[in-house]
Amino acid sequence: MKSILVGAAGGALLGVAFAWVAAENDEAGEGNAANAIASLSPLDYFQMGIAILTLARQLGGMFGKGA
Repeated sequence: MKSILVGAAGGALLGVAFAWVAAENDEAGEGNAANAIASLSPLDYFQMGIAILTLARQLGGMFGKGA
């Protein structure tokens, strides 16, 4: 149960971080966030997914060493 709560909190924080970056880019006039998301290719989404899974694995290893 503890790992689910930590994962949910981490996912929420990651979502907030992505939204914050997208909002700053939109406010700075660097382009529309919707256009930036639409310009991503399926390969970009795949690479982002692999990066997130790698981060989760590294965090799991760090927390596993402390137990």
